[in-house]
Amino acid sequence: MNLNSMMESLANLEWWKVLIIVAVLFGIRYALIKQDNKTAKSVAETAESLAIAMALVFFLIRPFIVQAFFIPSASMHPGLLENDHILVNKFVYRVKEPKRGDVMVFKSPPEASPDLVERDFIKRVVGLPGDVVQITQGYVLVGTEQYNHSELRSLLGTPGRQSRVKLLDDKVLVDGKEVTKAEIAASVGEPKAKVKIVPGKVFIDGKAYPEPYTAEDSDTIYPGLPSELVDEHWIVVNKKGEQMVKIPEGRLLVMGDNRNDSNDSRFWGLLDRRKVLGKAMFIFWPLDRIRLVR
Repeated sequence: MNLNSMMESLANLEWWKVLIIVAVLFGIRYALIKQDNKTAKSVAETAESLAIAMALVFFLIRPFIVQAFFIPSASMHPGLLENDHILVNKFVYRVKEPKRGDVMVFKSPPEASPDLVERDFIKRVVGLPGDVVQITQGYVLVGTEQYNHSELRSLLGTPGRQSRVKLLDDKVLVDGKEVTKAEIAASVGEPKAKVKIVPGKVFIDGKAYPEPYTAEDSDTIYPGLPSELVDEHWIVVNKKGEQMVKIPEGRLLVMGDNRNDSNDSRFWGLLDRRKVLGKAMFIFWPLDRIRLVR
């Protein structure tokens, strides 16, 4: 078992296992404390301290105040990476509501997993109750041909690595470096073709919402998903005839920052507010990744 697996297992011990460990530690303490031996008494005191610490952490701090979580996937690139260990504030949402832009941990609905098992997910809050939300598709038009992010990664990315393509109003970024329209046209064998960049955007109440933290803009539209995921009473149609979603009370729209590699609200529906566990606050491991979660 590697270090990451050990830390994950320790951080998520089931309550009954913790109870057994605490009982064993107290048993050691009472077995050794009366012995007339300095080493035995030292071991007894250490066992008592560990028992009290474990009880506080697993029965008070973890359920109600703060808990460690592990990042298993690339859905929150570039801010959170695989194997990052984070501390989550489980108290803050007991006294106030989530805000747009918060990164939070929650219990996923069964529909989010093929085996219908609820799991701990981490995503960013994008839409709040009362928000009217629309997400447009990002693509590049070269002449009359349309290219999505996957196709652009193949054309412009570095061979042998999973490149990221982010479309902005006036440029294309591949792994953070700008690629000119002339380079894009040349990459498809049409050096004289006109190039138009259409970034995928999140609109909140009709206004584009800035998202500098994303790895890529969205390759999909919202609510362009199976109708059963969005109640017909939540649908709003604008003057152009485009559908939008008005988020109802008790629900949240959450998405991963790595928009085209994220299993989120676009694919399993709006999150029930009661499923929220806490706000991601701090990366504490690996050591070279220590920082606040933004």
